[in-house]
Amino acid sequence: MNLEQVLSQTPHFQYIHERLFTSGQPSAIQLQHIKEYGISTVINIALSTSPDHLAHEDQICLDLGLNYIQLPILWDMPNPEQAIFALDTINFLVQEQLVWIHCSDNYRVSVLMYLYRKFYMNIEQDIAHEQLEQVWQPNDTWTGLMHSVALQLQGRKATHELQQSMIQHNDSY
Repeated sequence: MNLEQVLSQTPHFQYIHERLFTSGQPSAIQLQHIKEYGISTVINIALSTSPDHLAHEDQICLDLGLNYIQLPILWDMPNPEQAIFALDTINFLVQEQLVWIHCSDNYRVSVLMYLYRKFYMNIEQDIAHEQLEQVWQPNDTWTGLMHSVALQLQGRKATHELQQSMIQHNDSY
């Protein structure tokens, strides 16, 4: 089995694009394979008290030479600002490096990736939603988070478009 096939065996693995991969909680051996593949940063959005949490994941990543970032998002009460911060962080990091983001089952991450696909990659909503549902059907709490974050990101996009329009308008004089 080649390394890509090995990585795809990680629980709920998803390939987002050539610099971004997601999954549920990888094992220590899977983290080693992640490093061998060329990933430089692992982001964990689960809490250390989550089911299937890998004890000492931070130390394992450091020992392997991986950057490790923990951006926990609560399961029962996800915070829209934390979700946007995570999305902006991911978008910044993937400009220069390969990133692996995970939580315990890839449920939290799949919601973030739905938003990432829709607002950062400009993928059509139906396609982004279909890819989300390959992992799970979000419950009411996470559907609410999706809507809240989507409204904020739509507002951000509209503001940016207005600013660009004003700049172009001023340049024409």
